[in-house]
Amino acid sequence: MPESNAAAQQQAQSQPNTDKRDHTRYAIKTALSLTLAYLLPMALGWPQPQTAATTVMLIAATGSVSESLQKGVFRLVGTLAGAIIGLSLIALFPQDRMLYLLIVSMVVAFIIYLYGAYQGDPTVFMLTSVVTLMVFNGGDAEGAFIYGVDRAFMTAFGVLVYTLIASLLWPVRMADNTRELAASAIKTLGQTFRQLDAGPAKRNPDNTLDAAELLAAQEAFQAHLGSVRHDAEGVKAYLAEWEAIAHYLQRLTADLLPPGQSRITDTPEYRRFIGNYDTVLDDLQQGFQQAASAIQGRKPAKTLTAPELAYNYEAISGQSHRNRALIASRGQLLENLQESLQQLITAVNSIAFDKGGFSPRDLPNSRPTFLWWDREAVKTSVRAFVTFWVAATIWILYNPPGGFMFVTLCTILIPLVSYTPVTPKLLFILLSIGFLFAIPAYVFLLPNLTHWIELGLFLFSYAFVGFFVFKGPISIFFLLGLFTLGIQNTMHYNFAVIMSIVLMFYIVCALLIISVNFPFTSNRAQLYAGLPRRFFRNCQQLVQRVDEQTYLGRQLVTTRLHLGDALTGKLQAWGAAIDPGTYDRNQQEAISAFTDSCEVLQGNLRVAAARNRRAGNNSLIKQAHRGGDKSLQWGLCEALASGSGERIEQAFALARSQVEAVDQRLDLFLRAKDMEQYSQKELADFYVFLSMRVAIYTSLVACQEAYNALDWAQLKQHHFA
Repeated sequence: MPESNAAAQQQAQSQPNTDKRDHTRYAIKTALSLTLAYLLPMALGWPQPQTAATTVMLIAATGSVSESLQKGVFRLVGTLAGAIIGLSLIALFPQDRMLYLLIVSMVVAFIIYLYGAYQGDPTVFMLTSVVTLMVFNGGDAEGAFIYGVDRAFMTAFGVLVYTLIASLLWPVRMADNTRELAASAIKTLGQTFRQLDAGPAKRNPDNTLDAAELLAAQEAFQAHLGSVRHDAEGVKAYLAEWEAIAHYLQRLTADLLPPGQSRITDTPEYRRFIGNYDTVLDDLQQGFQQAASAIQGRKPAKTLTAPELAYNYEAISGQSHRNRALIASRGQLLENLQESLQQLITAVNSIAFDKGGFSPRDLPNSRPTFLWWDREAVKTSVRAFVTFWVAATIWILYNPPGGFMFVTLCTILIPLVSYTPVTPKLLFILLSIGFLFAIPAYVFLLPNLTHWIELGLFLFSYAFVGFFVFKGPISIFFLLGLFTLGIQNTMHYNFAVIMSIVLMFYIVCALLIISVNFPFTSNRAQLYAGLPRRFFRNCQQLVQRVDEQTYLGRQLVTTRLHLGDALTGKLQAWGAAIDPGTYDRNQQEAISAFTDSCEVLQGNLRVAAARNRRAGNNSLIKQAHRGGDKSLQWGLCEALASGSGERIEQAFALARSQVEAVDQRLDLFLRAKDMEQYSQKELADFYVFLSMRVAIYTSLVACQEAYNALDWAQLKQHHFA
């Protein structure tokens, strides 16, 4: 045990160093890509080298860390699609500029909607929208086609340079990251399984924290796999195995979560009624450990012995209905774990060691490619459309510096500032810092550069600082300073020109600040304050439909589950971005507690849906549904969605008066039944069903307690985003 603790501490200490090394490599790769995207076109005499460099900047700031040749091909396809769309619109409306602007604004708004709704790497849609706008030469019909082709070609060249550098220099093996997340998910399942035999009295007193950790590990793996499954090398080649791993991790979670959250303390001594209980536990525990080790390529996992459970039926027959249901439930749990864990091990060995014998079984519906009902994606699309026309009006009436490029920048930057950590204050600061670097370089440094190596070092250093110091979309606004310099083969230095370009970027920034507050706010606190109503309304629908057995009903439940996952993700992201200085009555600990309670509720609803599907047409469960507490939980969700403190208190007070002890409810129900007509599986499924109902109710109570700890009135106060 001391050795394992020492190893864990050593690993924790080495993790920051590894992250810093990876981030440094990323900054070097992206800076080198941007430098080459500038220098190579200049060396070959191609026009508009800044277009290729801008493409590199956009990809690096919006794409995922992992790059592959296949992903580069997709981005080239997106670039080609943007060129075709843009040039086709120019050809269709060569003389009618206003009609062209109307059509192109709608097309780009729709592409930006796809950018927000897509669940993978959305860079391809960013490139499509960029090229669609960039091929337009500001209404100048002369040479418009050649101008558009040059822009599209340079964008494609930027994609090619970035893809080659990212793929060849310190390539990120996304399969390795996928394996690490899978290993973490398997380990958390193993830890949960170890807690089962300890009993509630010996566990962590706050079971919801354990549930939150278990669900977070599973969600991290599922979300990661959903984003890389189509284009990550090493993942796509074993896609059937990875989908099987995702499926059986979900099944194992659905099996372990209900007993892991159980608060019943007087459980029967299972060893009395299952003769080989300890043998089965040891076999399963070793299976979890070996699967976590095997997925990381250390040693193949052995096949489970999976012994048949040796029930002591004579001892069981003398037990109460309640204990018989508990024993049946525990036996079914062990059998389900054996089956799912064995399939998981087979898929793991097939991936890590190319072991044969894998054949996929009942795989679940994968995550949707597009989250069509995402409200923020729609709002971002509308915001882009409105911003386009505000910028276009300014361009038509006042002709700001940069011409139509001003409209292009205002529109394509909307997805990067809409519902992201980029705030107006940060925009101004980053732009100002970038210009403080760029303007002195324009005046004192660039005129003295006499060799292309010197220029290359300057470009590399500037880009490295931007990508190393700043992360994600934030880096773009620092790097914009680089594009004020107008670097070309033949330089004509004019301080008035660079200042006019600086003015254009500040006007762009000012318009973006207005856009993120109109027509929809991007204030993180107000967004967070609006999420509980949407989340609990969705939970309300899930509670009502979670037991659906028809095909249409199950599809509606699946849709609601995906929506709930998206909402909990937004709770996590927006809650973490709330400024504690501005909202001093809402500390980050209280916000995190509410977010965690919602994630546990969402996880319990997902598990309940999975368990209901596996239970099928269980007559006991059907009878319990007819006289169950669905309406009670539905009412609690409705009260939480209302946001009325008085209504919430009344609903939960009524619920507490109606909810009886689990043991009493089980005994009363089972005493009225002839247990001989039900199989062990039916009894076990029924008890798990009852446990899940209790877990959902407990999760709702936790949500109410965390909800009351926050000052929602302060969060809803209007502040400039």
